[in-house]
Amino acid sequence: MLFVTIKENFYVTGLLCLLALLGTYKNRGLVFIIAAGIAIGLTDAIGHNILKEGIQRVRPCHILPQDIIGMVSCSNSFSFPSNHAANSFCAATLLSLCFRNTTLMAFAFALIICYSRVYLRVHYPSDILGGMVLGVLMGFLGYLIYGKILKYIQLSLALPNEPKKNSNN
Repeated sequence: MLFVTIKENFYVTGLLCLLALLGTYKNRGLVFIIAAGIAIGLTDAIGHNILKEGIQRVRPCHILPQDIIGMVSCSNSFSFPSNHAANSFCAATLLSLCFRNTTLMAFAFALIICYSRVYLRVHYPSDILGGMVLGVLMGFLGYLIYGKILKYIQLSLALPNEPKKNSNN
């Protein structure tokens, strides 16, 4: 479970997935990457800077006896909501809305991440649930952004080019 919760373990895999999206879907893939960056960035900022700092719920690893905690160091940030849950559910929601064939894989991976946070005792189940709700809402916002950008690009590509000026005039 520790492997799943460390984001650095997925940099190469994530980069390969982004390249596959760009190679397979071209403009749609690029628009998805832009929308995902905006949505996940907002999710992370809202979760950490507004909700965690406003609610200030102490993590279970600060309350539980040391012999129970185990293999992961406990963060000094607050617990509610889980940003791992929020960001992974934001990405899963947006990915499944933009590319319907990815739904099962995206949400299965997001759920594994969420489970790892409770298993490692760095979040309460309600922290995970709060993060999931925030993530799904922000994923839908990301999908709206995706639609707007995609529509703008399609309109830009559909506009006829201005006629070239004739040098004889």
